[in-house]
Amino acid sequence: MRWIGETPTLVNPVIVAAFTGWNDAADAASNSVTNLVEGWGARLLAEIDPEEFTDYATTRPKVRLRDGGRRVIDWPSVRLWHVRGAGGDVVLVLGPEPSTRWKLFSRVMLGVAERVGASMMLTLGALLADVPHSRPVQLIGTASDDAVIARYGLQRSRYEGPTGIVGVLQDAFHSASIPSVSLWAAVPAYASQVPSPKASLALMRRACEIIGTPAPVASVMQLIARYEEQVDSLVNDDDDLVAYVEQIGRAHV
Repeated sequence: MRWIGETPTLVNPVIVAAFTGWNDAADAASNSVTNLVEGWGARLLAEIDPEEFTDYATTRPKVRLRDGGRRVIDWPSVRLWHVRGAGGDVVLVLGPEPSTRWKLFSRVMLGVAERVGASMMLTLGALLADVPHSRPVQLIGTASDDAVIARYGLQRSRYEGPTGIVGVLQDAFHSASIPSVSLWAAVPAYASQVPSPKASLALMRRACEIIGTPAPVASVMQLIARYEEQVDSLVNDDDDLVAYVEQIGRAHV
């Protein structure tokens, strides 16, 4: 960890985390946290050194030009921000899903939670599903603690199969007796390459409802009409896709 300046005194902060990659269909989860960082004007708190956790051949660093044309390397690190919200303090976590050493990464995140006195871990994810883009976004909220499930109207996950860093962190925080919640948005499988502001908006609103603070949604809502037009155009160019979308639309009436 590299802490940026002096660690502020936070009051029972909720950690809200999202990772690009496997857990982030249509960039919905990562864009949710990006919008929270920007909408709240969150301050950079720390970053996790990527060297231990990144396969640079898969998640490549980027070269950028700064003032005067100076070339710099932007390494794909996980960064943390903090903000004081109406419902309490929040720590926002965003970066690429680690490629290696997930157990160590989980211990690092537990160390962050201990240092800031976190009251809860809330992870965001998005998955591909047979859902139409024109309908409201389906959200799944899960937890392992009965009291948390009852308090926030969640369900206990019955999923079995491959998991990502989100699932690993949920298990680690539950084992450490830190309440944890996982929110997942379902995005259309046929539009997986189109970033979905509708799913981002749904995740932001539900996360902020749990935190107890208003969500900064104005900038995201402006993107939704354009998203629907873009996906409509994608669908209308393919007769088979038109039939498929109509079929799943009827299934979700």
